[in-house]
Amino acid sequence: MTFYSIIIYPRGRFFGLYNIKPFSFCFLLVAALLGLDNSAVSLNPTNISYLEEEVEILWQKSDPLGQEIFLSRADNRLPKWELLFKEAAKNTDQHWTLLAAISYQESHWNPKAISKTGVRGLMMLTQTTAKEVGISRRTDPKQSVFGGSIYFQRLLEKLPKNMPRQEKLWMTVAAYNLGFSYLKEAREIAKSRNLNPNTWEDVRYTLRYMSENEPRVLTKTRIKEALDYVEKVRLYYQTLSVKERKNSKPF
Repeated sequence: MTFYSIIIYPRGRFFGLYNIKPFSFCFLLVAALLGLDNSAVSLNPTNISYLEEEVEILWQKSDPLGQEIFLSRADNRLPKWELLFKEAAKNTDQHWTLLAAISYQESHWNPKAISKTGVRGLMMLTQTTAKEVGISRRTDPKQSVFGGSIYFQRLLEKLPKNMPRQEKLWMTVAAYNLGFSYLKEAREIAKSRNLNPNTWEDVRYTLRYMSENEPRVLTKTRIKEALDYVEKVRLYYQTLSVKERKNSKPF
């Protein structure tokens, strides 16, 4: 079953006609009410309640067991680093909750986190990336968050300026995990198959196609992990954004 839906964003901005699955539809509705530019959107208590219900549906469909852990860490771990994310966001074009969502997916907000591949810190930067963004200590919370935000912004700026912001965000999240070269290849393949290389839905479909036809097991696994990565970051981001609006938005 699919929905054909016209999405109207805050301020009356028309986004487009989509043929989308119900689960994706929930993501779009939440994103629509939160706003394309992550700025404060006029939300009344009824809308906040509705958003909470939609986010709850997303959790139940994707990771019901992880919801309690995430919310607990959002209350107990995130406050220690929240100011860092907000400061880093000032130097980029992103809302701090997106940076925090990426960090949770990367390290669960553990500044000493180290993966088996050697990436480390709150934003799990590689040595190469750390050098590119000018940081020397990846496990230093401030350096990691600021370095990760700079790296994210540089990836985002590689995408076409005329690409819709919401599409650009999720493609950049994918590139943060998978690498920009894979994203570039996916966009080229999408275009060659008469799909839209400027929409995440079509690029995601193309990445899935690439993984299914990729003979190298490691590459196939990386692409699948990147697709899962984006969906989780979206869920964390929307949860944190709704939580912030509920706690700070005067009605």
